[in-house]
Amino acid sequence: MLAKNDILKAINILQENKIVILPTDSIYGLSALYNEENRVRINKIKRSQESKQLIVLFSKLKQLKKIININKKFKKNVKSKIPITQIVNTYKNESIALRKVKRKDLVKIINKTGLIFSTSVNYSNNPYLSKKEELDLFNINISEVFWDGELKGKPSKIIDLVNNKVIRE
Repeated sequence: MLAKNDILKAINILQENKIVILPTDSIYGLSALYNEENRVRINKIKRSQESKQLIVLFSKLKQLKKIININKKFKKNVKSKIPITQIVNTYKNESIALRKVKRKDLVKIINKTGLIFSTSVNYSNNPYLSKKEELDLFNINISEVFWDGELKGKPSKIIDLVNNKVIRE
């Protein structure tokens, strides 16, 4: 768990529309406020296609009410003990990948900032990074690395609720 001063620092940096590395429920994530500019910026850093969609983290279901229709299946998956990312359609009929965070420090951050992107810290098609030295050296465009020890998790399970299939176990 991040210290209180790190939580406040992360909130401030994110609110300045900068990109940081944050510990998540599973692995370290490249994170920024949820907006189109940051999606493009993160994809450039990762050397991904500019149009690639990213996982969006939320802390409360009410943060999603203006974006998606929350159905029973979505609510059930949110309560899972393992991190599950769910792909659903927005009201604008665009797909979005959403995951509810469980880490208390991340919940505090998202409660203040609102929705944030979080995607594995790596260059596209390369293994994700988990060691402090790797994260510190990853990219000069990252404003801050919030280290909380090596995370031994694996990326979240991804379920596509639009097409009713599991993308990643």
